[in-house]
Amino acid sequence: MNKHELAAQLRVLERRQHQLLAMLRDFIDDSELIQGSTFALPPHDPRQDTRHDTPSITVTPAHGLEALYAAHHAWGHLYADAGENTRLVYRLPGAIQIHSRHSEELFGIIEAINADRKTFRDLVTNSGPILGGPNTRWEFLHSKGMFEGLITLQFYRQITIAGDTARSISFCWAHKNTMQRMTKQQIIGTLRASQDSPPRHVLDPAGWVAQLEDEIVLLSALSDDARLVIRRPNPVHPQAWLVEGNSRRMQVASTPVLILGAQKVKIGLLKNYDITQKRPPRQAKTTANEPLISRLWLYQEQ
Repeated sequence: MNKHELAAQLRVLERRQHQLLAMLRDFIDDSELIQGSTFALPPHDPRQDTRHDTPSITVTPAHGLEALYAAHHAWGHLYADAGENTRLVYRLPGAIQIHSRHSEELFGIIEAINADRKTFRDLVTNSGPILGGPNTRWEFLHSKGMFEGLITLQFYRQITIAGDTARSISFCWAHKNTMQRMTKQQIIGTLRASQDSPPRHVLDPAGWVAQLEDEIVLLSALSDDARLVIRRPNPVHPQAWLVEGNSRRMQVASTPVLILGAQKVKIGLLKNYDITQKRPPRQAKTTANEPLISRLWLYQEQ
């Protein structure tokens, strides 16, 4: 596949997405709104490191028709408005419950929306041999004649739908770590490579190389079979617990869940995030509490 063929496929998917979203809106608006709650959050800039504890996040709730309008916007807001930053991450946890005569059609439409979004994402993220790195991919997607103003993450997001077996949905704030086990040799190799090619943001390359050398000396003193783990905290984010029948699943709550059914389900609230109410994270008993290299979130397993 060349760049022109890739562009043609992406344009087809983008046009079809608008058609499917219009159909989704029409079917929902032709249904009976049972209930709805959404919880708007401030936009988040992914380029800012928020892994360190955020003190608070204010939630703006909406209910009923106001929540439905907000949900429509969240599901279909693919392009930035004037002055809006396309790199900002927008999240709207919540749930909308409707009773519809067209449940099968709604399931089919959302299945098609999600399938096309996955195909679009796969085409973009696997286009390295054609487009190059992340920056050139972003420039290609947002170039004139392509998708100027596209909020890429919004286009990638899947819409969750649940049927009449849904019993409840609740919301909470999640504090998770990304865990990656590595050998001493792997980490030293990564540090050596970073010495040879310092990141662009480094203002003092000589100081950077010296810092990495100190870290290499520290790691070299460890035994070759030392068990090392990178335990990097993720930014705090909302999650939803959806109970359907006897099953329970947890997912990131980025956009509202659409629930089909006439029998009211229990929709919980998302409270404001307050760091003072945060539960202490569970520490792995085999992992030291203090990092070996704090910059890397690198710990040694005991």
